[in-house]
Amino acid sequence: MKFRKLSVWTAFILVLLLLGVAAGIGGSRLLARWPASVTGADAAAIESGAEAGLATAQTSAGGQDPLIFSYAAKFVCQEPLQPGQISFDAVAPLVQEQTDVLIHNPNAYSVVFYKKAVRAPLEDTPAIAPGAWKELKLDPDYAVRVNCDDIAKLLTGNPAATFIGAYGIGVKVEGFVVIGIGPQTVNNQTRYGPLDVTAEYSRGSEVLKKDINYQPWWWWWWWDLPWRLGYPYERIVTVDPAANIDCRDLLYDELERDAQDPQKIPDPQQQAETFKALQEGRTLDPTNLPQEESLPALVALIGRCEKLATTPVTASIDYVLLSNKAPTDANPITGGGGAAIRYPWIPGRWYDLTVVIPQNMSIDLDQYIRDWQTQRWLDAGLDDATIQNAMGYFFPWWCGWGYYYWWWWGDDCTDIGVGEGESLDVEQVIPTRVFMAVWPPQ
Repeated sequence: MKFRKLSVWTAFILVLLLLGVAAGIGGSRLLARWPASVTGADAAAIESGAEAGLATAQTSAGGQDPLIFSYAAKFVCQEPLQPGQISFDAVAPLVQEQTDVLIHNPNAYSVVFYKKAVRAPLEDTPAIAPGAWKELKLDPDYAVRVNCDDIAKLLTGNPAATFIGAYGIGVKVEGFVVIGIGPQTVNNQTRYGPLDVTAEYSRGSEVLKKDINYQPWWWWWWWDLPWRLGYPYERIVTVDPAANIDCRDLLYDELERDAQDPQKIPDPQQQAETFKALQEGRTLDPTNLPQEESLPALVALIGRCEKLATTPVTASIDYVLLSNKAPTDANPITGGGGAAIRYPWIPGRWYDLTVVIPQNMSIDLDQYIRDWQTQRWLDAGLDDATIQNAMGYFFPWWCGWGYYYWWWWGDDCTDIGVGEGESLDVEQVIPTRVFMAVWPPQ
C-alpha cells in the first residue's frame, strides 16, 4: 500500500485534533475524581477553577477524602527597632519588613475556614514544627487580616504573643500562612466556597536617618578665664581696608592679648599657661586635626567673619571658644585633677555619626549626641559617676549649632533620609486543591 506524503499544514491540523481528544478524555476523568458529595454546579465551579491555574491533587484510596482549597501565602517579618526607642548603633539598623494576609468571603453564605503558620528555616538548621490550625468564621462579604503579631501567635500557640516579644529585634522570620477551607453545609447541602486571599508585603526603614559631622570639645577649664567657654561671642577688630585678612589669626591675636592682661588674668602662671593653650589652639584647625590627643588647647571655632563699612574699617568675627580637656585631666600648673581617663574619641577631630530615630518623633540632637558618647564610654568600661562628672562639660560641636547661635555661612553637613527604601507589594494567592484524610483538622 502506498501512503501519500502529508503536507506540513495537514500534519499540524491532525496534531491539534489529537490534542483536543486527549484533553476531552482528561477532563472527563477529572470530573470523575470528585467525591460523590460534589455534584452539579459545585463540580462545575471547581472544574472552572482549573482554568484559573488551580492544581489538582490525587485522591486517596477510594476517593472519599474531603476536598479542600489550600491557600499558602508567603510571609516575612522583621522589626529593626523597639517602637518608641532610638538606636545608638554606629550604623543604621535593619529595615522593617511586614506581611499582611487579607482574607475575604465572596460567597452569599457564611464560611468556616482554618489558618496556621509554618516557619521555613534553612535546610542545615533544626526543623521547626508547623503551628496548630485555628478555626475562623467569616460572614458573607466580610474580611479579616493576619499580620506579623498574628503570625507569632500562630507559630507559638500563645494567644498573647507579639512578634517582637517572641523573636526580638533584628530577627527575620519567614514561612507561610496557610488558609484551608473545606466543604460547607448550606441548607443541608454541601457547597464549595472559595475565598479571596491577598498577601501584602511592606518593606522600609521606618526611621529617620541623619549623618552628622561633629567635633567633640569641652567647655571646662581649670581656672577663671576672660571668656566663657562654649558661649557665642562677637569680636570687633580694626583691620587694614586695603589688605587681605586672616580672621582666625586676627582673633587669636586678640585673645592672646586678653590672656596677657593682668586685669583679666591676675596670676602670671595662669597667664602663661592660658597663652600657651591659645597657641596650641591655633594648630587645631578643624581642617588639619591631630591624629591623637594633644596638649591642653583653647580652640576658637569661627561662625562668620566680615568687614564692616565703618571708619576705621573693622571686621566682625563670630566665634565660640572651647577646650580639648575635661575635668578628669591633670591641671597643667599643679598636676592635680580628676582620675585621668582615656576618651573614646580624639577631642577636636571631625566624626560622622549616624542618627537613627523612629519617624514622627521630635529629638534633641544635642542630647542625642551626648547620650551616644556616654554609651561609648560605658562600653569602654568606665564607671557612670566619672562619666557624669565629665559629660556635664561636654560640647558636641556640630553643624546645627551654626544655625542656633550665630550667623553661619558654611555648608549644611547634615544629610537626612526619611523612610529610605520603602516599598509595598501586593499579590493574589491562588489556592491548591488538596484531599485531606481528616477534615476539619484536629
